[in-house]
Amino acid sequence: MGIRSECGGTQICGKCKVQVRDQRGLTPATLKECKLLNEKIQSSFRLACSARFLQDADPITVVIPSESVVRKRQFSEIVSERKIKLEPAASKVRVEVTQPSISDRRSDSERLLAGIKRIHGHTKIELDYNVIAGLPETLRQSEAVTSVLWDKERVISVEAGDTRATMYGLAIDVGTSRITCSLLNLTNGVRVADRSVENPQIAYGEDILTRVTYSQAGGDNGKQLQRTIIAGINDLTEKVCKEADVDPYNVYEAVIVGNTVMHHLTLGIDTKYLARSPFTPAIRESMSIRGAEIGLSINPNAIAHFLPIIDAFVGADAVGDILYSNLHRRGAPALLLDIGTNTEVILRDREGLTCCSCASGPAFEGVHIEHGMKAVEGALESVTIRRGGFKVGYRVLGVTKPVGLCGSAIIDVIAELFKEGLIDRFGKFNSEVETPRLKKINGVKKFIIVNAGESGTGRDITVSERDINEVMLAKAAIYTGCSTLMRRRGVARGELSRILIAGGFGKNLNRQNVRLIGLIPDVPSSKISFIGNAAHAGAEATLKSRKALHLADRIAREVEYIELAASKEFSGEFAAALMLPHKNLELFDTLKNYINK
Repeated sequence: MGIRSECGGTQICGKCKVQVRDQRGLTPATLKECKLLNEKIQSSFRLACSARFLQDADPITVVIPSESVVRKRQFSEIVSERKIKLEPAASKVRVEVTQPSISDRRSDSERLLAGIKRIHGHTKIELDYNVIAGLPETLRQSEAVTSVLWDKERVISVEAGDTRATMYGLAIDVGTSRITCSLLNLTNGVRVADRSVENPQIAYGEDILTRVTYSQAGGDNGKQLQRTIIAGINDLTEKVCKEADVDPYNVYEAVIVGNTVMHHLTLGIDTKYLARSPFTPAIRESMSIRGAEIGLSINPNAIAHFLPIIDAFVGADAVGDILYSNLHRRGAPALLLDIGTNTEVILRDREGLTCCSCASGPAFEGVHIEHGMKAVEGALESVTIRRGGFKVGYRVLGVTKPVGLCGSAIIDVIAELFKEGLIDRFGKFNSEVETPRLKKINGVKKFIIVNAGESGTGRDITVSERDINEVMLAKAAIYTGCSTLMRRRGVARGELSRILIAGGFGKNLNRQNVRLIGLIPDVPSSKISFIGNAAHAGAEATLKSRKALHLADRIAREVEYIELAASKEFSGEFAAALMLPHKNLELFDTLKNYINK
């Protein structure tokens, strides 16, 4: 049984509450604990990351409440494969190599390359150093060999006989919360297996900045985080290969995407300067290295290709989003959002692509929300509130009682409270409305979503004005990112042809509610689409097509990055977006019926 640790043990999130009735054998509560738990300390609650056992203390009974237990995460499915012409960067060619003789004194490498050039017609083909060591024996085992080429320019492996029928590749998305992995048959482009797993780095902190801080704490921490990611990838590789009955030795390529921090940590690159102004990445270009160099358990000569990143806060996952959604193609203006702790916003206008990163914070992951949580079993995923008696309806992830609210439900709650007049445009409760669900608990006004008798914790699941404020800060940051890009590029709201929301977060969002709270520009619901894990799908596209692989490099070079902090108008636009749905109601005229009510 694991205990939640959103802040990585820094006593910030308060999600690791445990109950210890007799605390005489524990260290005293810290100031941070007292601030987070306040009255709960009087009820025997402590933070597991802070309380320590005293030396020679008697055995102590610790009770882990239901809401503090790590639960199975509900991952969105990998999106369907897009039709694409199959021409992978990794390919196999059967080569007949003449045997050496007194009259033919060419080296083994010369004779192999001559055979490949006869077939491909290329003159600039090189052998990887690791191939040469085993070349003499391989060339003498049979009359023909199979050469594995990377991007038609490098020979990365040579195998005796004809092995062209066995050719596989991996598409991997290293996300902050999870890692997804799919195995593709590169002879026909079919996905034969896929799996997802919680990113094992979560043991060192739920969010990116916590992990960067940990990596810089000294010692072997940075390498430890890299080893943790690689172990997670290798575990997934073993599972997908076993499921498809494929030998990992027959995996010759892995395309890897992720945000910039995950990119650097996977490669073992120092992340220190990603967290310090001016926030500079070590490298932005794509990288192709032997997977064995970072410890991947596939063919020892296989290529691990890391898609390029755009900036310190806009990574290779955004490049994957653009590729899969075809946002790079010329057309009517459109927005793409990948919502997370840092939300990437990408605008396509008729001239090209512009992007920014919004510090939206972890509110949509449940952090800093009293009863907030990730989209795990027991989380409310959607909520409805009706004013007639303020009846609350909800849907829970998994077959279990509710224990908290995930991001989509938090958005629903705020939108529903606003529609029914229970909160005003500043997110404050309306004192004139009477309902038994609105109570003062320890001096704090809270609206009860789930009564204690219905919850899996035995306590009320509530939302307070402080919780609402956390979400309003996050939504204001995202909306300001959208509006800043649109203003810079001269794109009016009515010109937007579509708004695409990528990632698992969008799966359960209510289109009307995300508009009503002012998270995105006010466009008709028909123009809002949820495209799932587009970053992973983009990785699959580059795995199947070398043209897409090179297109990713072009996209990353051509996207213009806008630093919001450097925008003179940012603070004013952000302040205006802190109201529901916005200070300027003309920007949300399609919702005027709800606003006027």
